[in-house]
Amino acid sequence: MKYVLTLFLALFSLGLSAQRVGLVLSGGGAKGLYHIGVLKALEENEIPIDYVSGTSMGSIVAGLYAIGYTPDEMADLFESEQVRYWMSGKIESRYFYYFKRMTPTPAMVTLNLNLKAKKNIAVLPTNLIPSTQIDLSFNEIFDPASAESKGDFNNLFVPFRCIASDVYNKREVVFRHGDIGRAIRASMTIPLVFRPLKQDSILLYDGGIYNNFPWQVLEEDFDPDVLIGSKCVSGVKNPDENNLMEQVEAITMMHTDYNLPEDKGIMIERVFEDVGMLDFAQARYIIEKGYEDAMARMDSIKARIPRRVGSDELHNRRLVYRSGLPELVFDDYRIQGLNSQQVKYVRRMLGLKKGKDENEVFSFPEFKSEYFKILSEGEITGDYPRMTYDDTTGYFSVDLTLRTRPSFRIMLGGNISSTSLNQAYVGLEYKLLDKNAYSFRFGGNFSTLYTSILLGMRGDFFLRKPFYYDLYFVYNRYNYKNGSPQSLFRKYGYNKLNDNYLTASVGFPLGRSSVFQVKGNVGRNNYFYFTDPARQYEEGVKSERTKFDFYGVQAEVTKQTLNFTLYPTRGIHQTASVVYVHGKENFHPGNVYTGTAFPESSRRKWFGGRFMREEYFPVSRWFSFGYLVDCVISSHPDFYTEHATNFTAPAFTPTPFSQTVYLDKFRSNTFVGAGLMPTFEFTENFYLKNSGYLFLPEEYLRFRDKDRRKERMRYMLSSSLVYQTPIGPASLTLSRFDMNPKKWFLVFNFGYTLFNKKGLFY
Repeated sequence: MKYVLTLFLALFSLGLSAQRVGLVLSGGGAKGLYHIGVLKALEENEIPIDYVSGTSMGSIVAGLYAIGYTPDEMADLFESEQVRYWMSGKIESRYFYYFKRMTPTPAMVTLNLNLKAKKNIAVLPTNLIPSTQIDLSFNEIFDPASAESKGDFNNLFVPFRCIASDVYNKREVVFRHGDIGRAIRASMTIPLVFRPLKQDSILLYDGGIYNNFPWQVLEEDFDPDVLIGSKCVSGVKNPDENNLMEQVEAITMMHTDYNLPEDKGIMIERVFEDVGMLDFAQARYIIEKGYEDAMARMDSIKARIPRRVGSDELHNRRLVYRSGLPELVFDDYRIQGLNSQQVKYVRRMLGLKKGKDENEVFSFPEFKSEYFKILSEGEITGDYPRMTYDDTTGYFSVDLTLRTRPSFRIMLGGNISSTSLNQAYVGLEYKLLDKNAYSFRFGGNFSTLYTSILLGMRGDFFLRKPFYYDLYFVYNRYNYKNGSPQSLFRKYGYNKLNDNYLTASVGFPLGRSSVFQVKGNVGRNNYFYFTDPARQYEEGVKSERTKFDFYGVQAEVTKQTLNFTLYPTRGIHQTASVVYVHGKENFHPGNVYTGTAFPESSRRKWFGGRFMREEYFPVSRWFSFGYLVDCVISSHPDFYTEHATNFTAPAFTPTPFSQTVYLDKFRSNTFVGAGLMPTFEFTENFYLKNSGYLFLPEEYLRFRDKDRRKERMRYMLSSSLVYQTPIGPASLTLSRFDMNPKKWFLVFNFGYTLFNKKGLFY
């Protein structure tokens, strides 16, 4: 009997040591970070996890755990800047390719038209968030593990399963093998939010549509002794009619069984009423709640699972597994989806070498950097890149499926303002991509203050060195009478400018964010004004006019990495340029002109140079700081009238509002301007940007008398509450200029206050 009892106890102990545990993680968007806290609690208490499965956000957490990530590493990842780019789709500023993004427009909405289509000519966007950022991140994170597993998810650090949805055949799709990153990307493809993936011509969407809690696949494939479930959603609920994310969340949780088998199931769960589907800013809070809830159930979990896996054992296993993963280095890439000429263009633009020699391989960061060049302007889009490992060479190859967007676009935008700058913008663009790229563009700005027409083309060439040329006609008309408050600018209350010119330029990139260009302009400016402003209101009085026919040349180096077109908070904008202008001035007096005699025409010419640097950098999570330096030196001559001299002189206009009004005291042939811009950031897109600027004109720099210098020095103050919406910035700005009389101006704008460059460069 003693031997029988001993044998029974030995067999019982063997059963305990062989006890297998499966962990199931639900979907839930940002709420799914709850699972990281659950994992942390389980590992700290040495609870084994032998199999994992998940859907949507649960598949991401389960997948990271399956390739050897620790809970702390996951927490660091989801609290990092990288996830912010996943959820916004924005390209990090260090990947901007300024050469292809040199000319911003006031467009708020772009409509792509496929003129060859018989129906559905208008090509509408199918997703809210561009997926390139998250696709490349999944490549970088998961592809080495996919290579090591040879496509079998049982061979990962922890065997793994995830679920996607085939809505065409109304069924769930279980991923047991293949590309783990691609499988997870399919599982988390929230409809309308991310672009779906295609498998065997079928589109795959978020697995939660048919199974948001995939415990059944662990039961079928592994038959674990215990199933631990981590659930962070309540199931189907009635969504708010005004909340798109709640509606999407309800759609992705329609057909799910959350009931684990009673004989082997342990559930850890919480319903988050205070966290949105994409609210990743609350990562730390969500993870902490998962940890707290798991710890609250730990006694019952330990009672159910006597087996333990020590932290040292787990750590050593992770080290061994991760040390065996291949490095993500490439010796080949292939392109499909484009014609042969377009492939040549893309290959030249990429500039990546192909071959087996060590000097002809490239790393993932190199590939990512060059790949973003292709996507930078938007004429080409790409599917999820496929990366394949060759264990005979130790290198990966990458297959890119690329497509061109429809070649014709209509762009609509402008600005809604509490001032006179209520502006409409209409743009038309046609793009031709062959072995070179060409774009033909029309842009029209229309308002009572500013009207502009731009018509022309640009060609991009990627030979040994990339370069471009362009040719445009520009018509600018400024009616400052409609834009400048009369109480502030009485001397120049009536002034108009018609600026017409042809411009041609050629340039090439100096780096990822820098361009050198040489530009030539030829045109005519007409300035309308009253030398005696008091007479402008008299009936029948005609203004004076200065006509200036000119040609000019500019050489300029520009660096640009700003995060927003208007009201930036990160990055650098720097320009250094020299110009030469030569022209003929003709003065035409009005019908009440009482000044001195004037010449029929006069030649005017000058040289000039300008250096401007604007930079912003973060100080803390809630605060950033910026500065501006703007210096101009020129031999700009006096024109026949003071007004014409002032109109043609370089201006210091560092804020959007200052560009919409005529600031005669902030113009000078030579000047130094400087500013400080502290910003309080409530979120990435919502912040209070403050700025203070000093303007030191030529007279200040020349005078020795302190009183006269102080009299000529000017300042400008501005404070803008800004929200960067998906289609443009909304701002409420309080401004003050050191003029007479001194006055504060409160202005609301929604949209883009952008102006085409003037023919005289500065």
